[in-house]
Amino acid sequence: MNSIPLHPLIVHTPVAMLIVSALFELVGRATDVAWWRKAAFAMLIVGVLGAAAAVRTGEEAGEAAEKHGVPEQAVDAHEEMAVVTLWVGVAAVLARAVAGRMGPLRGGVAGLALVLHLAAAVTVGITGYRGGKLVFEHGASVRVNGQPVTTGAKAAEHEKGRDGD
Repeated sequence: MNSIPLHPLIVHTPVAMLIVSALFELVGRATDVAWWRKAAFAMLIVGVLGAAAAVRTGEEAGEAAEKHGVPEQAVDAHEEMAVVTLWVGVAAVLARAVAGRMGPLRGGVAGLALVLHLAAAVTVGITGYRGGKLVFEHGASVRVNGQPVTTGAKAAEHEKGRDGD
């Protein structure tokens, strides 16, 4: 029995949460309404937790993709940006959490938190784009009639074996 791949089920949480939370943060700052910023912080935390889960499940998914012919360089670029997103997101959460306790440095730390928050939204967008390319250009995790689609050299080996050469 094949296990259900968790990575595709998880990855949409950080993408949605980190991008929407950045928008909420900007609206909260523009309107000076605390509710928007509180909601943004809650979504930021959920997004970072989702990013951690996505990075964790992505290791296995990346190995499986490479076994089916997805170029290692493309997988590695996606994985590296995912790790960057996770650490930038963690830094944004920490900066936001301590900003209120920084006294005269509060404004600077809050500004840093905003920059990190926006950076997390940008990097998760890049990560998602690269992940989409893995699926739509390289066939990562795509199955036809229950069989994984192979690409590149793996597909050529598969065809050669099928033709009896």
